[in-house]
Amino acid sequence: MKPNVMSAALAAAVAAVSGGATAGEYLSGDFHNHTTCSDGSTSVEVLSEKSLSYLDWFIHVGHSGSGERDCRVSDFLYLNRDSAFNGGLWANTVGDGPETDSAAIKGDYIESTLNGGHVERMWRWQSLQEYNLPGIITARELPGNEDKEAFLGLEWVVPGHEHSSNSISTGQYLEAPNSDAIAQFEYCFARNSDDTSGGAGQGWTCELSEANNEKIKALFDGRPEEGVADYNSTLAGGINISDDGEHVKSTAAVLWMQENFPGESFSVGAHVERQGAFIEDDDEGFNVEHFRDWNSVAPDVAFGFESEPGHQAQFNRGSYNAGRPSSGLYTFGGVGCYAGAEAARPGMDFDGEPLTADDFGASGAYSDVPDDMDPAKVTVCRPGVRTMWDAMLSEGRRFWYFASSDWHSRGSFGPLDFESDNDFWPGEFQEIFTYMDNYGDDPALSIIDSLRSGNSFSVQGQLISSDFSFQACSGGSCASMGETLYIKPGRPVVVNLIAHDPLGVNNSPYFFNNPSLLQVGVEEPINEPSLRHVDFITGVVGKQFTPADPEYFEPMAPPTTRIAKSFSYARPLGGEGARKIIASYTFRPHEDSYIRARGTNIPAGTPNVRDYNGNPLPDNMNDNIACADPACPPHIGGVLTADVEAWANLSFTTNPIFIEVK
Repeated sequence: MKPNVMSAALAAAVAAVSGGATAGEYLSGDFHNHTTCSDGSTSVEVLSEKSLSYLDWFIHVGHSGSGERDCRVSDFLYLNRDSAFNGGLWANTVGDGPETDSAAIKGDYIESTLNGGHVERMWRWQSLQEYNLPGIITARELPGNEDKEAFLGLEWVVPGHEHSSNSISTGQYLEAPNSDAIAQFEYCFARNSDDTSGGAGQGWTCELSEANNEKIKALFDGRPEEGVADYNSTLAGGINISDDGEHVKSTAAVLWMQENFPGESFSVGAHVERQGAFIEDDDEGFNVEHFRDWNSVAPDVAFGFESEPGHQAQFNRGSYNAGRPSSGLYTFGGVGCYAGAEAARPGMDFDGEPLTADDFGASGAYSDVPDDMDPAKVTVCRPGVRTMWDAMLSEGRRFWYFASSDWHSRGSFGPLDFESDNDFWPGEFQEIFTYMDNYGDDPALSIIDSLRSGNSFSVQGQLISSDFSFQACSGGSCASMGETLYIKPGRPVVVNLIAHDPLGVNNSPYFFNNPSLLQVGVEEPINEPSLRHVDFITGVVGKQFTPADPEYFEPMAPPTTRIAKSFSYARPLGGEGARKIIASYTFRPHEDSYIRARGTNIPAGTPNVRDYNGNPLPDNMNDNIACADPACPPHIGGVLTADVEAWANLSFTTNPIFIEVK
């Protein structure tokens, strides 16, 4: 069927779908980015202002721990990170520490050595509590931002793992705004903090209620490698600062958020494949059981992950590579293998055989992995749809997919250059679109509610616009992403996706023909992408596993996960304005199930990019594609890589709709 030709029955179903979304709209945002609070190049105010020029909402985060840089000051050349004698350090702007009775830098004394100079550092909880929110408020109150919102979060350095994007909205939109809640969380649970000051006399302690401590003990009973199961027993002076390898502490942290700030907090694992598999005492990596642990104890807080990382302009897209080794070794169409491909168990191949050192190095099956790598650290992946994400959806877990910018800088280019070999500004390339009716009295709370709802989708490179609908309907009832459609057995379900392909230039600064598409004889400017392929992916929903089940540690989704329907579209010649694209699929579920969608500008079977089923291939294969146009920028060296690769190969990903058979 041609994209714009519909039967009368389909037209009626589409009208019902469209009518269900008129109360609100999808608004774009980002919740993972960096300023001079940690290792970014811009101040909080500058980044907030720049991000809101692209986005509708913005949450600023930055690494937990401590830092010497005053994040009210931009530092494009990173001078303040390398020298004790440059301005823009806390010690220079707010005064020295413990020698005075009224020390401006609070908490237990800590210092850095920079080029031989000793510089006092500020604990991250203090910069969160005292110095970050004012710059965000200034940006959101600028002329032109009246309908935009911004607030404060944290990139949590997670005990036992790597990072997570967090926020607690409490207090941030009061008449006298404060960020005390997220500051206390950072004090209690940041892996790289050993401040025992109680928040410099604020009396902060980090206990769980006895009932929730018992919940943690039950979850980790018989799993000693995850840490001491009795979390409260590890506290001294109200805090546990001995957290190497402590997955128990990270799970207690998300439960603490749910206990103390229900509905106002979230924790979404960041670039979750980047550091490979979790192994004891490594303080890196996530395995599937860790997401299950968090989601089991705190489903209203730990409701998703960023399997579509930032750093999309790096030469290793997403900053994923075999040398770490990242799980899957590389991204797949800019998506990590946990949501973009199929993962074997850590340290094993797809036949369940243990990996050995012989599998790595020049003569091994996985030649890109260094031959001295611990096999237990390696997770191998392959193209397909039985993903780790689908494994969790197949349990009925309301666990969502997100993308992020992870903005730090443009790498070897200045922040105002149009090229990049590191990051894109928040909203320049990746956007999370969340469904909002209205912001209400507390916009931060409303944004967290919209993220938790699952009614969201993520887009690269403005491939489609916010004018979007993905719904399933049966018997006059409809459900959208994150929702559940209840049906009788065997009743037909009509699934409709309505997208608008902008048919115009996106944010890409490049205009030559897309090198990926030239491989299949298609001439299309790289800055005028069009949607060419859409997949509907379905899975059967079964029981939710517990640690007593071996499947709890299995990342591969069941065989019932499959591509149910694929759609291909040709770019219309001479088109003007947005093009409406409709994909429709009817099926009769006899079991509880879900359906999700993905789309791309690349046809199935495009060499080095997509297999014949439309699955993305590992992104290192893009190095086989020449960029031979005279306008190709010199920094990519004549092959498709860095920011040009990102602009060439785009996708969107929806969250699922659940279908429950009654």
